[in-house]
Amino acid sequence: MHQKNHARASLYCASALHGMIHTLSLFLSPLNVEIAAYFQTHSVATVTSFKTAYLIVYSASNLFFGVWTHRLPVRQTLSFGMLANSVAVTLFYFVPPDGISFMYILWTLAAVGGGVYHPVANVFITRKFSERKGWALGITGIGSGIGFAFGPLITGALSRLGLDWQLIALLFGLTGTLAGGIAYLIIRDDGKDEGVHLERGNPNKLPQGLTWPLLGFLAWMILLTASREVSMWSILDVSAFFLEVSTGNASLASWHLFIMYLPGIVTQPFIGTWSDRWGRRGFALLTFSVFGVALALLPFLSPSWYLLSYFLMGAAQSASVPLVEAMIADHTTPENRGMMFGIFITAIMGLGAVGPYLSGAWLDGVGRTLDSFRLLFSVLGGTVVFSGICLYFTPYVSNALKLKKG
Repeated sequence: MHQKNHARASLYCASALHGMIHTLSLFLSPLNVEIAAYFQTHSVATVTSFKTAYLIVYSASNLFFGVWTHRLPVRQTLSFGMLANSVAVTLFYFVPPDGISFMYILWTLAAVGGGVYHPVANVFITRKFSERKGWALGITGIGSGIGFAFGPLITGALSRLGLDWQLIALLFGLTGTLAGGIAYLIIRDDGKDEGVHLERGNPNKLPQGLTWPLLGFLAWMILLTASREVSMWSILDVSAFFLEVSTGNASLASWHLFIMYLPGIVTQPFIGTWSDRWGRRGFALLTFSVFGVALALLPFLSPSWYLLSYFLMGAAQSASVPLVEAMIADHTTPENRGMMFGIFITAIMGLGAVGPYLSGAWLDGVGRTLDSFRLLFSVLGGTVVFSGICLYFTPYVSNALKLKKG
């Protein structure tokens, strides 16, 4: 019973860390117009490239920690990642108006810390709850949903109180530091419930390597999931600019991003649990399709319907996260899962990183007009729908590759 309680407490703490990490990655997005003015630039791409730099380093960090997951202590590693992420965000407070290069350095440090979470926590959690992987990943998804939703909302509220973006960053950074300390006190991994023997501390032995079938499966999952990442990070970072053009009020971004990710608090655990019972591919098709269609239709709607579109995008996109991660876990084994998660997250985030920059560059090139947003969102949304259709056939791909399931 003690062991079970420790496992649940660790799961809930990991969920909180998940939320905090994602909060720190996007809480400034509603203030992108204000940040552009602070740095005295009219370029959308200059501001959105901060997120691109973050995501590129974040993806590389995932790969590093994915390779070494089985030889790293879970508690210390997750706490270190949270602290590194938070300290970098805290230092945003000291960036001067001519400090764009300093911002890139701090986003890089934040990304190194943020990239710790997924490979370490996902492997840890899917070991602890090997028979309920979708449910457990859904619980951690509640944390990410809260982070994605309430981060922008709190930012908007603090901004309306008169706080500038740097003071808001200071408050968020200090909160993340506190979360890292709490995680160190709560998370436990005694290894007693591991399904297989995983060696730790042996510098001459890495986790089981990749095979050609695994590489093929990885390529399939990466290419399809990357479309979701490109679209998600693009809409997050260009929403302030889109709402400025379509409604004349960029400050609405904090509210719309809150609405976008609020339903994920509920949809992630429910869809994760249902997928354990009824299979994942149908839900993958559903979630990717709803996200893609809602995104494509957004700029064609009346502003009074924007909230519905953001709500549907967030509900579907959030729900798809535990689904895809559980599909990775289903078609791997505990020995190679850390490396698989590391490479998977690295690749999708690395590819997703181009979204904010390319979207910003496109808008800079053709002009920030409603028509340019319509074309951009249609292409992004259509790609996501196509990926959802392909994901439906993942079990057939796995069977053809004769993968060993875990």
